[in-house]
Amino acid sequence: MRLPCLAGEGDEFVRDMTRRKTAMLRPDDRRVGFGVTLLPNALPEFLSWCRTAEESGFDTIGVGDSQSLYREAFLAAALCAQETKRVKFGPRVINPMTRHPAIAASGAATLQEIAPGRAVLGIGSGDSSVHNAGVRPARMAEMREYVQAVRGMLTEGQAQYQGETTKFTWGPVGVPLYVAASGPKTLELAGEIADGVIIQTGLLPEVIEDSLACIRRGAERAGRDYAKIDKTWFPWVSVGRDKAEAVDRIKHSIASGAKHLARFTTEGKHIPGQFVDKVREAKKRYRFDQHQMPGSDNVKMIEELGLVDYLADRFAIAGTVEDCIRKIETAAEAGATHFWMSVHFADKERFMREWGETVMGRFGR
Repeated sequence: MRLPCLAGEGDEFVRDMTRRKTAMLRPDDRRVGFGVTLLPNALPEFLSWCRTAEESGFDTIGVGDSQSLYREAFLAAALCAQETKRVKFGPRVINPMTRHPAIAASGAATLQEIAPGRAVLGIGSGDSSVHNAGVRPARMAEMREYVQAVRGMLTEGQAQYQGETTKFTWGPVGVPLYVAASGPKTLELAGEIADGVIIQTGLLPEVIEDSLACIRRGAERAGRDYAKIDKTWFPWVSVGRDKAEAVDRIKHSIASGAKHLARFTTEGKHIPGQFVDKVREAKKRYRFDQHQMPGSDNVKMIEELGLVDYLADRFAIAGTVEDCIRKIETAAEAGATHFWMSVHFADKERFMREWGETVMGRFGR
């Protein structure tokens, strides 16, 4: 099943997608970039992770935002700025339900003042941060209004939000706004209003192509230049002696892939028929208070449901170094050329150094 946004696309777009799929990457022309997201669950270690990420060649550091699980994201991001010199950085991602847009705009502008030209702000509908606070995720209309309000305050000094005027007096400040998207409607919305998209739909070639088609459709509807929208993909990554060992290290992470697939709806998300009911069940049973925790009930759940292999194939770059390189090359051929990965396991610094020397080294980083 193809995503709904592809209906009615012109022949030229189909030809463009075909060229993307069939064009092989030359070894000397693989323009692939890598970012990393780190969870500030222990500040001294977090700061060391940030330094190592920059030293290892990553170009972006995302700071996880979930007030019930981690240290405060904007404070941690400010400390990250002071520990680094080159990388872009910022919260990945905040949401409309736990932070008023005036607070978000002020926080993002402050980060940009600390490290001019390096701050970015990721915005999503809300995941563990909202569920652990007892509130619901933001709806599509709320996402649109929120992103536009944050942008309006940063660029114009004020914006309309929920029927009221909210002000920001010490701008203008340019901070790129990224929208996290795990379904076709949010991808289209991001194409309409965002500077960048954090794409959480998976790394299967057909999923990549359809996701890009959705972003393009949104951009064209808004009269925007699709090529100027930054597109980055959200995988979980792990390297081991073989794929089984690598996947075992990130089961607690890929478990959240199932709930992403079932957010709001499972329609139009390329879920094979034999997994649809299992994915819906995983969404119902997901423990947000154990989000991204090794050995959690979420790990046991996806094992019981028989979802481990499917989720790993769809959302993870995992296996030997050569396995990972092949997965990245296949994804890049389909159109994914930047990977803003999550590293939620022990030995983060060793992993980042080895990834930089081996995998990133093969892509000219």
